[in-house]
Formats: sequence, C-alpha cells, structure tokens
Amino acid sequence: MRVAVTGASGFVGGAVLDLLLARGHDVVSFSRRPVAPRPGLEHRRWDVTSGPLTDPPTVDVVVHAAAHVDEWDGWAVHRAVTVAGTRAVLSTWPAARVVLISSCSVYPLRAPRPPRQLLSEDVPVTSHHLSAYSRAKAAQERLVLGRRSSVVLRPHAVHGLGDPTLLPRLERARRRGRLVCPGGADTLIHLTDVRLVAKAAVAACEIPCGTTILNVADAQPLRLSAVAAGVVDANGWDVRPLFTGSLAAWAAALALEGPARLARASTPPLLTAYAVSHLAVSRVFDTTLLRQRLGVEPDPTDLSRWHREDAAGRADASHP
Repeated sequence: MRVAVTGASGFVGGAVLDLLLARGHDVVSFSRRPVAPRPGLEHRRWDVTSGPLTDPPTVDVVVHAAAHVDEWDGWAVHRAVTVAGTRAVLSTWPAARVVLISSCSVYPLRAPRPPRQLLSEDVPVTSHHLSAYSRAKAAQERLVLGRRSSVVLRPHAVHGLGDPTLLPRLERARRRGRLVCPGGADTLIHLTDVRLVAKAAVAACEIPCGTTILNVADAQPLRLSAVAAGVVDANGWDVRPLFTGSLAAWAAALALEGPARLARASTPPLLTAYAVSHLAVSRVFDTTLLRQRLGVEPDPTDLSRWHREDAAGRADASHP
C-alpha cells in the first residue's frame, strides 16, 4: 500500500511514519522539516499553508497529522495551518481515503452524567472551545468527515519518548522542590501513548471501516497522583508533587491567562484554561469502537517512556 503522511517530522506523524515503514508499506512523507532517509521512504518538503501540491504522488491513503499544536497562538495561525492546510490536503488527493489525527479536545469539558460516565464518539462536539487549537481541530474534522470512507482518530494527552508539548509544560511547573499539579490527587487522567496512536493510524490504513470517528486512549485512566509520580521518576526530577485542587487551578488559570492575553504575551503563563482542562477534570474515553472496528487493543499506560530525547531526537512543537 502507498501511503502519504503529512506532518511527518512531528511527534505523532513521526511515530506513524516509523510503523508504516516497519510494516512494509511504501510511504511518501511530507513536512517542513527533514526526516531521516530510510528504505521504502520518499520525502518531500511541503508547508501545507502554501496550498495544494501541483505534482502530488499517487497514494491509496493519506494520514493527515499536520496541524498547529500550540494552543496559546491565536485563531489566525490555527486557521491557516490546521483548517486551510486540511483543505489543501483534501484538494491534493481528491480520491484518496484520509486518516486524520484529531484530538479529544473537541469534546465538551464535562463527562456525561451517571450511569454513562464515558465519553464516546456519539457525544456532540463542544461549542465552547477553550482554545483556538480545539476550535481548529473541530473545523478540521468537519472537512475530513465530508470525504467518504475517512477515519478521524481522537487521542487525548499524547505521551511518550520525545513529547514536545505536554512534558515541557510539566517541566515549567517545577517550583522549589515541588511539581505543581493543577487538580486533585484523585482526578482521573486518560492518556494516550504515541505508539498507540501510530497503531490506530496504520490499522485505519490497512482495514477499511467506512467513515467513522474513533477514540484512541490507553487501557485505563490513571489518578493524577500516579501520573505525577511516573513523570517524576521517568525524568529523575528531585521534586514532590503538590496538588492544588480543581477550584484553585481554575482560579489561577483565569487570573494568569487574562492579563497575558491582554498583554499579547508570546508565551503562555504557567496555567491556562486549556492546560487545566487536561489535568484538573476527570474525563474517561470509551475505546470500544477502536477495538471493534480496527482490532487495536490499548495497553496500560507506561510512563517510563515519558521523557525527552537527546539533542538528536525528533521534537517539533509547531506544525511539522
């Protein structure tokens, strides 16, 4: 099978690229940054904001992982990269199946009431986005779901070796021997291993399952206390977790984010509403359809791999 991968130099796109090659597929990768050459791989430089390709290669499936991931940036850049970039991808390959790497951030903040505790794929997308990132991902999904036989994958809080987004935020939360954790120790955090995202994307390429949306998350959620302890151990930090509680975390995020927005700060404050939504709110995702449609079985969360790569490793915190 011949597969195109956009955003191939990024954290998730790179993992998808590696697994496709390992499974013997013929791959054409696209990104602004170079990727390591290897057998079975053709690489082309492409900034999706430049519009459709004029000489696209023929492919069977497109794994679309390119997006702007910095939630602090404004709507204009997210619209240009994530939304307009997706239009460029769809125009470049008008007949190919598309597998989109989306995000569970498109769901409402609160989980359904009992007895239905899990967020499943039939829960409507929120109309109250906490960031331009989630708003753009929702718009991206609408575009892709208009393409027949396309698959939308929704991971949540992707972790693993070389994570360029969440881990740096946790690193910034170290203060005077403490790791400040916005939320309660018992808050349930449902993470997604980057290797699981790759497995789901490759399975979606290999197994036609019709137009569908699939949650992608590890086997079970973890308490925030377990996540904090695991990240501290994986990185060898000499700190102890300090849990703020949910109300204090939200209050701090609102107090910090408002002035930073008014000042047009180029970097986010220590806490933002979007960051707090990942760590201070219990949300558990139903992965039944992932198992049924693609035969992908999530593994338990392994936090021992959630650390930085060395200087030669792959990390890209902007759109790849």
